[in-house]
Amino acid sequence: MNNLDLDKINKEIADRSNVFYWQTDRSVTPEEAGLIWADRHNYFDDKELYELINLTLLKDKLSKLLPLDLEAQTNLGNVSSVREGVLNSGKEVIVRCFPKGVKNGYFHVEKLAADLVREYNLPSYRTYAVHDMKSKDDLAFHVIEKMPGVALQRHLEAYPKDEKSLVFEIGSMLARLNKIEVDGFGPFDNEKAKTGKLEGLHNNLESSMNAGLNFNLDVLVAEKIIDMNQSKSVKSFFQNNELLESKKSYLIHNDFADWNVLVDGKKITAILDFDECVGGDPIQDIACWSTFFDPDRLEFFLDGYWSVADKPTDFLEKFELFRLRYVISKMTLRVRRYNWEKSEFIKEKIKKGSLHLIESLKYFGI
Repeated sequence: MNNLDLDKINKEIADRSNVFYWQTDRSVTPEEAGLIWADRHNYFDDKELYELINLTLLKDKLSKLLPLDLEAQTNLGNVSSVREGVLNSGKEVIVRCFPKGVKNGYFHVEKLAADLVREYNLPSYRTYAVHDMKSKDDLAFHVIEKMPGVALQRHLEAYPKDEKSLVFEIGSMLARLNKIEVDGFGPFDNEKAKTGKLEGLHNNLESSMNAGLNFNLDVLVAEKIIDMNQSKSVKSFFQNNELLESKKSYLIHNDFADWNVLVDGKKITAILDFDECVGGDPIQDIACWSTFFDPDRLEFFLDGYWSVADKPTDFLEKFELFRLRYVISKMTLRVRRYNWEKSEFIKEKIKKGSLHLIESLKYFGI
């Protein structure tokens, strides 16, 4: 990463004030993203990480750090490099690291969000340490409790017949999470989180929904995914819309996908990865979840969700509006990522996203 201006990148990358979905809207070019994240597992060695972790942990030190395993469920994501380890006490831990020299601006938020979820008797991890990057030769990381179970994605690959019952359960669990009230809307302020306060960067839902929207639409117009008239129409739906007048804000996981939920085959054992969590309207989380999967899955998910939550009368209108916002965001992420990762996986993601986008534009008559 010697060719990158890390000072400039680090100044901007942790600022989520104009971010709807961080992986989409972070202030790096596709080329910079490729240099930073494509080879993120190889910017440091285990000895270096082991020593740094034990400088950070106050009492219960790390006795063992396991070698990198790219096939493990802990490395199903796209941002962090993940290791497993064991403390002297025998506790098993997970270490999530950012690439060397790259600032993380959300680990403190993640800690508070996971703590809050546990307070509401939902299964999530304890955080043992957070380390902020201090120089270009340093690593940002946090050390968290290793939770029992396997990723739902892995389980369903082996036991596809369990999908209906487990999707019902994750729907009901997300509904419970979405009942947790928070202050403010949109991404949370990481600096305030360092003092123990979880507070959104926006004063209202409309402002948080419009964050990054112009950038997203400009990318999709440039890539010929949509045209200029469609872009103008989309913008209009997020201006002075009574559906965006929510008075209360609730915890939104924002990435409640099969790779961020652990199961033991019968029940959900853990909710992981709060690095995209925000404050907002609960229907956001349903809309976000729907963009990951085929539409026929949504029925099981909603059955579970409404078994816990009351279905609002304006659900369909809000769901379609929020789904449009997420599809716009995720299509932006995918077409930009394809610039540095020209894989069949990303091509398939773009194809699936295009189908969601067509459905959303059709619903709004665009």
